[in-house]
Amino acid sequence: MGGIETATTGEPRKSKITAIILAAGFSSRMKSFKPLLPLGSASVIEIAVRSFQEAGFKDIRIVLGHRAGELIPVCNALHVQWIFNEHYAEGMFSSVKAGVISLGPEVEGFFLLPVDNPLIHEDTLHRLYEAFSMEHKGIVYPVYRGKRGHPPLISRCYVDSILSWTGEGGLRALLEHYQGDALEVSMEDQGVLLDMDTPEDYRKILKYYGYAPTPTEFECYELLRGNNTPEKVIKHCEMVAWLSVFLGKQLEEAGRHLNLELLKASALLHDIARLKPNHPLEGAKLTAAYPEVSAIIAAHMDCSWEPSQPLTEKEIVYLADKLVADDQIISLQERFNSSVERYKNEPEVLEHIHRRFYHAYRILYRVEERVGKSVQTLIKLNLGSDVHG
Repeated sequence: MGGIETATTGEPRKSKITAIILAAGFSSRMKSFKPLLPLGSASVIEIAVRSFQEAGFKDIRIVLGHRAGELIPVCNALHVQWIFNEHYAEGMFSSVKAGVISLGPEVEGFFLLPVDNPLIHEDTLHRLYEAFSMEHKGIVYPVYRGKRGHPPLISRCYVDSILSWTGEGGLRALLEHYQGDALEVSMEDQGVLLDMDTPEDYRKILKYYGYAPTPTEFECYELLRGNNTPEKVIKHCEMVAWLSVFLGKQLEEAGRHLNLELLKASALLHDIARLKPNHPLEGAKLTAAYPEVSAIIAAHMDCSWEPSQPLTEKEIVYLADKLVADDQIISLQERFNSSVERYKNEPEVLEHIHRRFYHAYRILYRVEERVGKSVQTLIKLNLGSDVHG
């Protein structure tokens, strides 16, 4: 078995190569629908498609399954073919088969790219194709620092083997039988190894990509209402958001720059999962598409901070949440006394309360030190005498 033949001119013929992108899975570990997660100004699926388009590959096919109705308009807008895999619940190899069976006799080879691996450099695809054309190998793998990644470029001679394979381990296990026909191409493209099965993986990809999105105010309210957050909790979140941005502006005037959009979004969403056990963690999962917001939500109940560290958006939202009871701003002492009274017969809970308020007081002290005024005084000047404490 071998790679594609070149044209009589000796030039490669990219028109005979297909890119198959697998986007049919449940995204169960991510907790958010991976193909539509944002990467910069585009979605994951758009980034994956653009990689192939910019490298000159025009025959791009996306295998759909779970939530296909949301992806079909995206495929149409990108002018790529979509294939519905009726058996997507059986796992990724069923999608591999659905993509491969669509190939006509004119196709000489195909890339296989799971949608979880969207960050493939254009040069990587060029080099895989050149090796496939010139080295006469049927399977070409991109390799980064000794590890095989995605997407492999596979000769059409393996179509029948893929469609008839019933063994365990899917495509990887099948291709292991043909190591003699495999070629590894080393390259400096970490993207070939960067997948995104979990929110943590997604955060790494965003860091690698150099972009961390923040939801708009409209998107925040869509998330709150889409997750059935009670109106009473939303009112609380709105006040925490107002106070977070207010404190952020005061610190900005004192020379400490903070991301006000991130403050507002994180505070609006901090109690999105308020009615669930361990609501900070559950809230972080619900906002995994926005890693910076998710990290702040995860820490809004317990936020360890040392005076040697700079104040960030995380500490400001944490403090603002402690200064708001229901939808009213109160003093930290009043909030602390209320919590102690409520849990006075639960020693373990009281221990947590003391620790949380210890950190809140330290943060409050640093804020007041930076702005040169009492936070309560500043709030009263802006809201009037309705502020307690």
